Amino acid sequence: MIRIKAVDAQNMLDVCELSTHQNGVGMMTAGHFCCNAISIAETKYHPELHPNAIYHNHVLIGFFMYRRAEDHAETATICRFMVDDRFRQKGLEEKALEHILRGLKIQGVKKVALQIDAANETVKRLFLSAGFHSTGASDKEGCYYELAL
Repeated sequence: MIRIKAVDAQNMLDVCELSTHQNGVGMMTAGHFCCNAISIAETKYHPELHPNAIYHNHVLIGFFMYRRAEDHAETATICRFMVDDRFRQKGLEEKALEHILRGLKIQGVKKVALQIDAANETVKRLFLSAGFHSTGASDKEGCYYELAL
């Protein structure tokens, strides 16, 4: 069973240790700019950012963060989405994404947006399978996608 919990003092360090690498090195120590620790730090300066831990059967498996501004509450932008390497290839990415989208819809979100690195075919397939479609817009960091809820 997938469960979403806000990042807090009890789970913050564990979230920072999640890794997308097979060697198990945490993203923070692997030198990645968009590590979970930096994402969590960003929320202290941008109150429209919401960091969340993803659990499966009470085990922390991933992290996601979305942006939702008060003056545009009907739109949420997924800024980060990751599942730890130990839990990939088990269908949990799909289940987590379904749960996230269902939760956003319950909160009144009508449109979800995101940007995907054009070279990341795995992530692109995941979001396309969830119903996202390209907006046709892109920049040096990737292509833009959205989903109406």
